[in-house]
Amino acid sequence: MLTRIITGAVALIIFVPVLFFSHLVIFDILIALIALLGTFELLKCTGLVKKYIISVPSCAVAFILPVMIRYIRKEVLVLMVAAYLFYLLYASVFARKNISTGDIALCFFSTVYVTIAFASILIVRNFKHHGEVIYLMIFIGAWSTDTFAYFTGRLFGKHKLMPSISPNKTVEGAVGGVIFCSLAFMLFGFIISATQRFEAEPDYIMLAAAGIFTAVVAILGDLSGSAIKRNYNVKDFGAIFPGHGGILDRFDSVMAIAPVIMIIGALFTNFEEYGLFI
Repeated sequence: MLTRIITGAVALIIFVPVLFFSHLVIFDILIALIALLGTFELLKCTGLVKKYIISVPSCAVAFILPVMIRYIRKEVLVLMVAAYLFYLLYASVFARKNISTGDIALCFFSTVYVTIAFASILIVRNFKHHGEVIYLMIFIGAWSTDTFAYFTGRLFGKHKLMPSISPNKTVEGAVGGVIFCSLAFMLFGFIISATQRFEAEPDYIMLAAAGIFTAVVAILGDLSGSAIKRNYNVKDFGAIFPGHGGILDRFDSVMAIAPVIMIIGALFTNFEEYGLFI
């Protein structure tokens, strides 16, 4: 437990200052590196990492796409993904003795799942309306849910949430994560208002509701990662974070939340209409 706390504190000390430079290309590169490592971890988990004809291009896509996401037209990104898909398909022709159709499908899913999840952070950050605030809620939602679900579960957990997938998670922990995520969103709204970063004022009721929704998504993302690990009989995706595991172990909730907020942003192109800030 102590190792987990120390690692989490050190990671926050290192990562949080980077958030202040989210308007610079260095942030894009950091997210791209995280996507690259996450893709590598998932390919290693699924046993595809040593099939270099598909794993190396997959890692390249995982790095290049987030770096380019802000600077090229979205149609070009779609073409890139399509080209990557057809490359994998043709690789199964020329390396048919080593690459199966199942390998291609699994490799494509692994790469696109991780890459889109992290690229979504950059897309949200680039929203015209309060993007520099909204994207922070991805991390606040994930970290507050994970942290307080862990400690609430440790203190009060009695009823298992989904023992067949993640035996250590409890209903009490999940409830604690939801409550504190909602409170964290309201606190964030208060801080934004107090610092007068924007003319818009926070709607605390909507922030509380958004916190509840975000926490549920974060928990589902965590459980999805656990389900993948269960399927391949591994404890952690990696070991880069002592006590936490790998990139995918630490960022599974972030990966779940970011695309959801991106989709909401696409549906409500003006976040003022969404009601978080009025």
